[in-house]
Amino acid sequence: MPQTLDSSRPLRLSDTRRMTDRVAQGAEESRQDALLGLPPVNLREIQDDDETFLAEVSTSDVEGEWNTFDDPPEERLSGTNYGGGARIVEIDARTRVGIVTWVQIPHGPNRRSLAWNVGITIHPAFRGRHIGAAAQRAVADHLFGTSDANRVMAHTDIGNIAEQRSLERAGFSREGIARGAQWRQGAWHDGVIYSRVRSD
Repeated sequence: MPQTLDSSRPLRLSDTRRMTDRVAQGAEESRQDALLGLPPVNLREIQDDDETFLAEVSTSDVEGEWNTFDDPPEERLSGTNYGGGARIVEIDARTRVGIVTWVQIPHGPNRRSLAWNVGITIHPAFRGRHIGAAAQRAVADHLFGTSDANRVMAHTDIGNIAEQRSLERAGFSREGIARGAQWRQGAWHDGVIYSRVRSD
């Protein structure tokens, strides 16, 4: 949870330093995004009036060949069971353009070895403008800022060149191939693993 100031006590030097640090961090992230050629995006909580938009971006026409799964509903995993979450991606003062999601992935038997795995769907009308890269960079920054995880990763199909370029533009590093990792549309598919760590 973000820290808030208690208005009932005097403002302390440590409070102003924290506020200054947060402003400086936000300014630095905006500067880095500009250097990478990324547009400004906003990630916000899902609301009731997003239902129609979410239904639209969940269709096979929007999700496309790389993200369309034909498993029955009872076979689909819920992100809420894996410490997951989701945000609406917006541009230009509340123009909805997509959704980002994340779940926890264990890399050991202890809590500190949990990493985040992120996913994204951008509406076709807004693709080709680096919005996906900006949103994936923003969600990684959000997860680093709100958890103690050291690693944010992403998995994409080996044939999804556009998403691979998007992740690289977002500052993720290509790590290797996960062979036969994803069951989709009646076959096993190889994936490419990307990651960012805190020291990047």
